[in-house]
Order: sequence, then C-alpha cells, then structure tokens
Amino acid sequence: MTGQYTVPMRYLHERYLGRPSCAKCGELVMAPQSSEHRRDCDIRHVWVCDACDYQFGTLVTFKTQEAPRIA
Repeated sequence: MTGQYTVPMRYLHERYLGRPSCAKCGELVMAPQSSEHRRDCDIRHVWVCDACDYQFGTLVTFKTQEAPRIA
C-alpha cells in the first residue's frame, strides 16, 4: 500500500466539509487515520479509504495574521 500526498478535491462538498474523496474509488472518506502538526501553519492528514483500503495524505495550510498592535 503506497501513499500519495496530493489529491484534487473533485466534489463541491469537499471544499466546505474538508473531507476528501478517495483518489482511487471516489468514496467519501469520513475521518483521517492520523493528523500531524507540521511547522507553524501546516497540518498533515493521513486518510485510509474504508471501501478499498487506499491510503493517501492531504496538507492543510492556514494563513497567519499578525496580531493588532496596541498603541
């Protein structure tokens, strides 16, 4: 079982719910098998499809904002 770490989101619900579909069979994956905090703003999720056991990963990057300065 080899993992891949770039998967395009093919369905509209994925953009709002943040859950990807399996890159191999298209089944919606409910929850990541594991998550890892990387660097300041990155979270890596490892997903395993319940339907076909395909493993893949996604990377979520959050934009940081500077705290407002109090004068």
